[in-house]
Amino acid sequence: MEPVRSVRAGGGWLVFAAVIIFIAGFHNLIYGIAALRNYSYLVTSSGTVIYQDLDFWGWLLVCMGIVEIVTAAAILTGKQWARWLAIVICGLNAIAQLAFLAVFPVWSVVLIALDVAVIYGLTRHDAPIRGSYDPYPETDRPRARAERPEYSEASRSSRSGPDVSARG
Repeated sequence: MEPVRSVRAGGGWLVFAAVIIFIAGFHNLIYGIAALRNYSYLVTSSGTVIYQDLDFWGWLLVCMGIVEIVTAAAILTGKQWARWLAIVICGLNAIAQLAFLAVFPVWSVVLIALDVAVIYGLTRHDAPIRGSYDPYPETDRPRARAERPEYSEASRSSRSGPDVSARG
């Protein structure tokens, strides 16, 4: 008898969400360190600084990066709290990107779309698709032939009539 296979619905969305959150956390960590070292990556092309206090934003980005990296690892290990924390982080990030929409319009729209995709992946990963079925259900497996009553008694062909297997 073949081993029972199990299918986990939506596992790909969950991995996608964890990877995107990890990448965002890694970038936030790098950008935070750069802000603390007073690099001028937050200066626009006209020379104006978006935010004056780079130390505050640097520490904020470092802390956010660490939280996001830990959250991504916890999502991959199946922690429920990590999914909720990631939804909050992505929601806040999508709202925060509205502040940068005038300065970086394409990048802000891309990040908002990624945040929405991650939120979708985190909220839909367990839900079965409407009208679908589990192809290998664990509890609804057919019983072995010997256990089924329709196969336990002799077949009709062997009860009466000539032996069918004797034909050449």
